[in-house]
Amino acid sequence: MNKRQFHYNIGDLVKFTVVRNTEEYKHHVEKVGIVVEQQLRMTKDNVFKIKAGDEHYWIPRPRITLLSKAVNPSCK
Repeated sequence: MNKRQFHYNIGDLVKFTVVRNTEEYKHHVEKVGIVVEQQLRMTKDNVFKIKAGDEHYWIPRPRITLLSKAVNPSCK
């Protein structure tokens, strides 16, 4: 069976930046979270669902920076 490899595994600690738009400016906020889901997209980069605090974000692979690999990845 051909197993698809993802750049990040479930349980990896990552950081990323989100943009908060207001009427007057764009505020870039750096977030730290844990990868909780992976998704393969044929037309774009893989995207990862990241839990940061009480919120979830779908972030494409190029916008994510790895902070720490999961010791025992739970993805198969």
